[in-house]
Parts: sequence; C-alpha cells; structure tokens
Amino acid sequence: MSALSGGLSPDDVFRLHPKIRWTAYSVDGKVVFCEMRAGLQSYTSDAEDRSFMELGPFIMSGVAERLTASGGAGRLESVVVNLERDSVLLTRVGIGYLAVSVDRTDAYSVFQEIEPLLPKLRQ
Repeated sequence: MSALSGGLSPDDVFRLHPKIRWTAYSVDGKVVFCEMRAGLQSYTSDAEDRSFMELGPFIMSGVAERLTASGGAGRLESVVVNLERDSVLLTRVGIGYLAVSVDRTDAYSVFQEIEPLLPKLRQ
C-alpha cells in the first residue's frame, strides 16, 4: 500500500457497494491503484484506465470548478462521466482523486447510495 493512498485500498471502495465494478485512485497524476472487481470483465483496458486517471480528474474537475468561482453553488464534490455501458464517479478523497465505476443502468441508484459513505473515505 502506498503512503499516497492514505491507507485507502481497492477493497475499501468495493465494500461500499456490490455493484461497483472498478475503482482507481490517483495523486498528482500518479496512479496509486487501478483495479477491477474480481470475477468481472472490464469494458476498457488497464492502459486506458490508467491513462484516464493520470489526467482525467484534473481536466474534468478543473472545468467543473469554474462553476464554483462565485461560491454561490458551493464547492465541487464530484463529477459523473456517463458512457453507453458504464458510468464513472470522480471525487476528491484525501490528497487525490477516487474513481468508481458501475454499469450505466445502475449508476443513478448506486451513486446515490454511496454518496453518504464517501465522507468517511475523504478523511
């Protein structure tokens, strides 16, 4: 386990919900972990997932944070990326970015269920 992850592991994330397919964590563009749930087939390659985690969180959250400049809407908590088959939730956890993916058809309900659990990971 890397010191960068603050003790966070893929298993910690998978325990949040049984429908979480994949999770990754990066700090300053360095991928700390990138793991598919055991027994599931990934929609993307490991290289694609790692490439996404190197720059994706910076770019997506940076653009979204432009909506928070006035402070009226509050601070950015997360970004959701919807693909045809998959949805990814990106959120700040500790000093890095956590990504969690679920099948698109389950995304709305799963993300609503895990959202209240994320502050424990953010500590």
